[in-house]
Amino acid sequence: ATLSNSKTSSLVQHIVPIKPPGFEDDATMKQPTLYLTKKELKRQRKLRRAEKQRELQDMQAAGLVPPPEPRLTLKNFISVLGDQAVLDPSQMEQKVNEQIQARQRAHLERNEARKLTKEQRREKKAAKLSEDTSKSVSVALFFVKDMSHPYHRAKVDLNAQQNNITGGVLECENPSLSCVICEGGPKAIKRYTRLMLVRMKWKGQDLEEEEEAEDEISDMDDDSDGIDKKAKPHKFNPNNKCELVWSGMGAKRMFSNFMFQSCNTSDMARKVLEAKGVAHFWDQVMTHASGRGESFNLKLAEYSDDDGGGNNYDENEKIIMMEE
Repeated sequence: ATLSNSKTSSLVQHIVPIKPPGFEDDATMKQPTLYLTKKELKRQRKLRRAEKQRELQDMQAAGLVPPPEPRLTLKNFISVLGDQAVLDPSQMEQKVNEQIQARQRAHLERNEARKLTKEQRREKKAAKLSEDTSKSVSVALFFVKDMSHPYHRAKVDLNAQQNNITGGVLECENPSLSCVICEGGPKAIKRYTRLMLVRMKWKGQDLEEEEEAEDEISDMDDDSDGIDKKAKPHKFNPNNKCELVWSGMGAKRMFSNFMFQSCNTSDMARKVLEAKGVAHFWDQVMTHASGRGESFNLKLAEYSDDDGGGNNYDENEKIIMMEE
């Protein structure tokens, strides 16, 4: 039986397919690239060079291009030149050396002609890192337990600037946690996610040992010189951790740049993100942190009547992440 004659087809609710953001027009949709294997690339190069050599031989046979001089080296010039090399070997050897030097100069000139200037290298690097986020943007949300160490803050900020990532780090004192929001292209977010989850030493395993060795050397120098000891550097948190809370797609960028901001309470932190239209990011991070169990004991909201309903943020505190 066909659907037109079916008695139950009108009772079934068929969902209307909706295209994801950035794919409204099939003409502007980026087509996937087909990459060849190493074996296929080698075969294509061999065929291309053979065709080029065949065309050159045809032009030489027609007299359009003069035939090239024999390629002489110190090993083959006796067999190539024959009797002429035997009659005057010194002159032939000088000719071979001149030809070798000419080939070397031509090689260096071709390399110099292909060499990019500083501006071109800078533009090439920028074009490699730039991605089109006008139609849609990739978003990643991270939960970090402790973001106070300068090593972590510098790494997070520098890599965000290099990968054209917007967003920010929102630190909360009570409860003690940090929320890292990243917006950018899919490749940039992939690189940044690897930085946060794999490359970054959140507990400072190797770095702490190096700092202790440097401190011992500096203490010995201070004692020998009779100088007062300097303030001890910031120590790594051995219980620190970073986890990916959520990653997905967004319609547009909600932040204009990458910034850091600290808040005293959870309500103030949520108010900061609410001004940017992403208050649900803070709710996700709080829910993720609350589910840590005994390893991270966090209570979401326990306020008494004397606290004024739980709104413990300072009204006079400026919200840095709001647009001017």
